[in-house]
Amino acid sequence: MTDQRPRYLRQEEAGYLLVEIIVSMLVTSIVVLALSPMMVRISRTASTSSTAVYEAAAISGEVSRLSALPYDSLATVGVGCVTVSTPPQPYQRCTTINNISAKVQQLIIVVTPSGNTLLRPDTVNLIRTKTGGTGVSGGTFP
Repeated sequence: MTDQRPRYLRQEEAGYLLVEIIVSMLVTSIVVLALSPMMVRISRTASTSSTAVYEAAAISGEVSRLSALPYDSLATVGVGCVTVSTPPQPYQRCTTINNISAKVQQLIIVVTPSGNTLLRPDTVNLIRTKTGGTGVSGGTFP
């Protein structure tokens, strides 16, 4: 006569389910531990990428501001360094103006992110020219 009890109630197989759960948890923990360095690297890469985006936005904003100013008022803009400490990305922005000739000025903008040693300072050269004596100015990227 065969045993009609359900399989999970049979005595000869008692305890296998607990061992299977422990083994599966061990395998899962090994996989998670193996993936953790990759997750840390991905997190650092994402952080560096977002910092680079904020740095590019800071440069773009300063270039837009200096491009919108009339040529004759460029000499009066705040030349020097400004430290921005507001989140999400603190940085230092330095602006320098070089007079190349009477009608050409070179503006150098350097943005140095602070708090992230993986990123280096980014520099933009903006050349502004005075056209035809009308006071209208143009900006180009070299």
